[in-house]
Amino acid sequence: MTSGDVVVSGAQLAAIIGCKPSYVVELKRKGRLVLADGGKGYLKAASLALYEETKDPSRAGVSARHAAGRGAPLAGAEPDDAEDMGDAADEPRAPGELPSTDAKRRAKALADRAETDAELARLELARELGELLPRSGVEQAVSEAATALRTALERIPDTLAPQLAATSDETKVRQLLMDEITHALEELSRGFRAAARGEEVHA
Repeated sequence: MTSGDVVVSGAQLAAIIGCKPSYVVELKRKGRLVLADGGKGYLKAASLALYEETKDPSRAGVSARHAAGRGAPLAGAEPDDAEDMGDAADEPRAPGELPSTDAKRRAKALADRAETDAELARLELARELGELLPRSGVEQAVSEAATALRTALERIPDTLAPQLAATSDETKVRQLLMDEITHALEELSRGFRAAARGEEVHA
């Protein structure tokens, strides 16, 4: 061990660097950390120094030179400590660095799915509260109500013709027509109210 250096675990080193423990495993495989004597743990100061120096790809030989000069083994693809294992992770992004295209795509997919789930839940609640009716039921109700209205209007001449022929009072004629039209409209409203309650509408 380097004089004055301390041994830290993979988890501790990950906390110092600011990454996941799995990234420490990756650094070890790439020879960018310095193992403590016996291969258990890492030399803190030496590992941090080597980590910083090997950030530049053009200095790929720094790891080997450090190992030769220090006489300490570099972390390689030898046994992995259980504490270092974790989910695969990329090197931490620098502050201000934008996420990758794949990350953006995954984030959008998750957001879209959450929005869809929320909309489905809202529709299900509306259906349970009786605020939402099946489209087929509404279409049938409108069709039946329209048919009932047409039938009522077509019936007016046959119903009123004898009464209108028997009177010359304009006011009475107007009242007879208004009564029949009002009755037809009331039937139409009744049909729509029944549809809103989910009941069958009969002409």
